[in-house]
Amino acid sequence: MNEKKQIKILSIDGGGIRGIIPAKLLAELEEKLKEEHPEKKLYEHFDLICGTSTGAILAIGIALGIPASKLLEFYKDNAKIIFPKWFLKILPSKVRIFAGSMYSNKSLREKIREVYTEANGGIEPLLDDLKTNVCIPTFNGGMGEINVLKTKHNSEFVRDFKLPAHEVALSSASAPVYFPPNTFSYKNKFGEGHNINMIDGGVFANNPALIGVLEATDKMGYEFSQIKLLSLGTGKGRHIIKSNWKPKDLWYWLIPKPRLLDIILDSQAQITEQYIEFFQRTLKDKGFKYLRVQYDMGTDTIDLNESSKKQLIKLESIGDELSKKNLHKIINFLQ
Repeated sequence: MNEKKQIKILSIDGGGIRGIIPAKLLAELEEKLKEEHPEKKLYEHFDLICGTSTGAILAIGIALGIPASKLLEFYKDNAKIIFPKWFLKILPSKVRIFAGSMYSNKSLREKIREVYTEANGGIEPLLDDLKTNVCIPTFNGGMGEINVLKTKHNSEFVRDFKLPAHEVALSSASAPVYFPPNTFSYKNKFGEGHNINMIDGGVFANNPALIGVLEATDKMGYEFSQIKLLSLGTGKGRHIIKSNWKPKDLWYWLIPKPRLLDIILDSQAQITEQYIEFFQRTLKDKGFKYLRVQYDMGTDTIDLNESSKKQLIKLESIGDELSKKNLHKIINFLQ
């Protein structure tokens, strides 16, 4: 058993541009925490940060010491660059979506690399450079198996810490249909290697909260009762498929909105919430402390690839509303 009294875990869901919601909430949280601990950065309040897809971008950014307010600006400033109007991408290339993805990942890779490198003193960071422990879910298409890429917080971990931080984030954020799989090579002071066809970890862990719980107990030596888990969602949608609509075909499921993937990601996040509730009922007084902050969008779901100014403002206002309702609760929870 780990002798420490507790481990504080931050978990951030996937959700594309809807990462603005937890980014805004975390920015408000960081400012509030500074009132009592002005010398501390946000990552210093957590022993482990888990993030999937857009949550991976935030998790690694926070673990590098980037202020959450700057990560929020990252989304707002780059939404149109990362997610240009889909028809502008496919029409010139003769319906490109049938041959590949809706978007190139070049802009996303460059923007993530840029903000991470700036935070690391101008040197392109590796997972080894992160200032707190992280777990980043991704699916390894080259091997046909799930991967959780991690910092070196266990002696068993001998490779992931060598990986470029921006490539890890991009791998977890490479949602099928939206972006191509991420293939990259690395060579640095720790060694070299290749990762082939890495895709969005949301296909199995869009809500990575359980990964955090399992990591803390199985790999870091904590008991369930020592865990404090703060889990942030990116908005829960309700996907209604009406029976009186025309038969569902390729155009319905994939174009212009990949409904099939959206349903998978939202469903995975929701079932994880239910799994955790089951754990809590089963473990009872030996269970972990858990706080979930999520916004129910109902049927008015905002697309993962939205980039209009109106919708970006709406996402930020949702994050602001969540912070107003939950900030005091979160502060008390962390203390």
